[in-house]
Amino acid sequence: MGCGLVPQHFYQLRMYFVVMLEENLAKLGFSPSEVKVYLHLLKKQSSYANRISSETGINRTNVYEALDRLSSKGVACFVTRNKVKWFEAKPPNVLCALIQEKEDELRETKENLLNDIIKIKKATALQKEQLEAGIFVGKNGLRMLFEEMIETAKPISLIASKYQFKSLFKHYFEQWHSKRIAKGIKQRSIFPKRFQGIAEKRKLLQFKFVEDRYTSPTSTFIYDDSCIFIQWSKQPFAVRIQNKEIAKSHQNYFNMLWKS
Repeated sequence: MGCGLVPQHFYQLRMYFVVMLEENLAKLGFSPSEVKVYLHLLKKQSSYANRISSETGINRTNVYEALDRLSSKGVACFVTRNKVKWFEAKPPNVLCALIQEKEDELRETKENLLNDIIKIKKATALQKEQLEAGIFVGKNGLRMLFEEMIETAKPISLIASKYQFKSLFKHYFEQWHSKRIAKGIKQRSIFPKRFQGIAEKRKLLQFKFVEDRYTSPTSTFIYDDSCIFIQWSKQPFAVRIQNKEIAKSHQNYFNMLWKS
């Protein structure tokens, strides 16, 4: 009885390895028919399409297609005998070359994917850098922008046409300067000469007064990569543009006025 179990044990073990081999061949990209035909050739050593179809139960057309693909993969070959193609499976170690090929393809795919991701990120960043603009209306909208300036904590350059910030916001104007000073944010402001003697001195704040012709009807705030243009009308509004080149251009103009 014990001896009778040995063949059964080996049969089960063999079937286990066959199943594992089928799964691994599938992972290498073998179709179900390719797996069956390849294992059949390994077992029979050589055979022809009609016999393979008969012994595996696979349609003859599918057998031919599987044999062609196996030959393309380099795991099968054929010789012609009496005008009949006899196919053989190459030794299983050729699968290592196929695995290496797959690894190379995956490595190349990974590199291409990473490069594509980098390009997409650069394109997205460039698109964002090219132009990001917004319109802010009313005191609440302007206050949001002034708070953003403080949060950015970058030096502020101002070309003012009017002295409206204080008159419009009153107490918040003082709070804003207190926050700016507490954060160590420097501010340089250029006003028309008519405001000379009106502008109040504060810490980390410098003034410059120029002829009216050098100022515009709007007030321009420049900080980091942003420019804010404020129209002090009855219903004030602002346009904010986030763009490195535009901000640099306005900063250069500011510096020219400052040095004049």
